[in-house]
Amino acid sequence: MSIGVLVMVSILLAAGCWTDLRTMRIPNGLTVAFAVGGIVYQLLGHGIGGAGWGLAGALAGLVPLYVMNRFGGIGGGDVKWFGAFGIWAGPYITLKLLVLSILFAGGIACLLLLLRLPGIRAMGRKLKWPWGAHPSAGGRAVQFPFMLAVAPGFITLLARG
Repeated sequence: MSIGVLVMVSILLAAGCWTDLRTMRIPNGLTVAFAVGGIVYQLLGHGIGGAGWGLAGALAGLVPLYVMNRFGGIGGGDVKWFGAFGIWAGPYITLKLLVLSILFAGGIACLLLLLRLPGIRAMGRKLKWPWGAHPSAGGRAVQFPFMLAVAPGFITLLARG
């Protein structure tokens, strides 16, 4: 990944995290702007082949997350965010980030389940939870922003080269 692409996807990640953690939404304006910028970058920098590579990257992010979205496991903004990321980064890096993010999300979900255990529940209730139903309360309404899992996935991706 070139320095320019790294800078752009890092800005996309920071903006996506900022909005998702604050509002549990990733605005269309953000994802569309980065998607259009990625298409322009791929076309000007790499021609039609680059545009095809960007399209393959977008599909690598959009298709699996769209399926998860249809099952209610992820929001539409996250789907579009991964599409925009894929245009810049290409399919291979996008799929690697997707797998890492899902693994981190699973780890977060396990930690949230631990907060339901009788001995830990009282301590867990003291934690502030700004994203809907508190994890210690139980039920299926517990949510967390997916960017909470994407950010450490991205850092892991960078650390592993």
